[in-house]
Amino acid sequence: MAISSGQRRQLAAKGNRLKANVIISAGDLSDAAVEHVRNAFGDKELIKVRINTDDRQECARTADALAVRIPCELVQRVGRVALLYHKPEDDDPAGDNVAG
Repeated sequence: MAISSGQRRQLAAKGNRLKANVIISAGDLSDAAVEHVRNAFGDKELIKVRINTDDRQECARTADALAVRIPCELVQRVGRVALLYHKPEDDDPAGDNVAG
C-alpha cells in the first residue's frame, strides 16, 4: 500500500492537527499492543501513536514494525510520535467495480 510523496505531504499536513491517541512502549510490540492500535483506527484513516522510548533507533524500529504488523503506512515519524495511515476498506472487496 505505497503512497505517493504528494499524498504523504497531504497526510502529514492533516496529521499536524491530530493528537497522539495511542501510547505504546518501544520494544514491547505484543499482539495486544498491535490490536490496540488497529482498534484505534476505528472509522479513522489517520492516527498518531506515541512510542515511549529515549532511543531514536528503537523508536524507528518500533514504528516500522508497527506499520508492517497492522498493516498500514508510516507517513512520518517526528521525535517519538508516528503518524500512521490505514487505507479505508473498499466497498467492493471482489474488485468487480474496477474502472478502466
